[in-house]
Amino acid sequence: MQEQLYYKACLCTYCGDNYNGWQRQKNAVGIQNIIEQALSKIYDSTILIAGSGRTDTQVHALGQVFNFSANKFFTNENLMRALNAILPKDIAILDIIDVKKDFHSGKSIKSKTYLYKIVNSPIHNPFLINRALWIRSKIDMEKLSSILSYFQGTHDFTSFCVKKTKKENTIRTINFIKAENNGENISIFINASGFLHNMVRIIIGSSLKILKDNIHDDYILEIFEKKDRRAAGPTAPAYGLYQYAAYYNNDNIAGLKGIPEKYRI
Repeated sequence: MQEQLYYKACLCTYCGDNYNGWQRQKNAVGIQNIIEQALSKIYDSTILIAGSGRTDTQVHALGQVFNFSANKFFTNENLMRALNAILPKDIAILDIIDVKKDFHSGKSIKSKTYLYKIVNSPIHNPFLINRALWIRSKIDMEKLSSILSYFQGTHDFTSFCVKKTKKENTIRTINFIKAENNGENISIFINASGFLHNMVRIIIGSSLKILKDNIHDDYILEIFEKKDRRAAGPTAPAYGLYQYAAYYNNDNIAGLKGIPEKYRI
């Protein structure tokens, strides 16, 4: 008789300070390691998970999705309660749903949104240390939005990724990129079907350098043409970056409820 398997997808949030990124590792602690250990304890068997994407050391997540299968049944409410009781306080499970066998958090994904947070104030905010990039000088939001607009659409992002990813196809499509401000807090949202390694952070770092040096906005187009990482600006710090949300077709997944209001930024 074939073993009955149950398929689950989970929405989680975490602070990346204490981990070497999302990815499971042998000689370091990834968030994936921690969640797999907790699930394996609950199910009393080895459980491996697949995530919607990797985040680097110090990068946070509001809307990381992962999936797994297991041969024991738990209601989603009981499983979420058990997981949150075992996991460290800097990782939380926000939602769990049942999915079809062919759902895969990474392979089934249609697009992802990343968020980069900036505090624009003469004085730093002690409560946002390692949560947002602090910039003293006043940011011209109109100019920043204009600079960012040149990234939207399909481009070769060779200049905006680390060298080791250049063996990949470096053409990507950014569906939308926008900057919003709420007082001194600035949020930059970037959505695409896929990203290259450090792509978001290099986009942010380059945009901020053009802004700071008062270079003409369309200089971004010249950087694209050079296809050389050295032509772009610095890589923005990891701690200001958040994986914000992952999107799927309803054919593949019943639909996660999304990030609860209290966790939104």
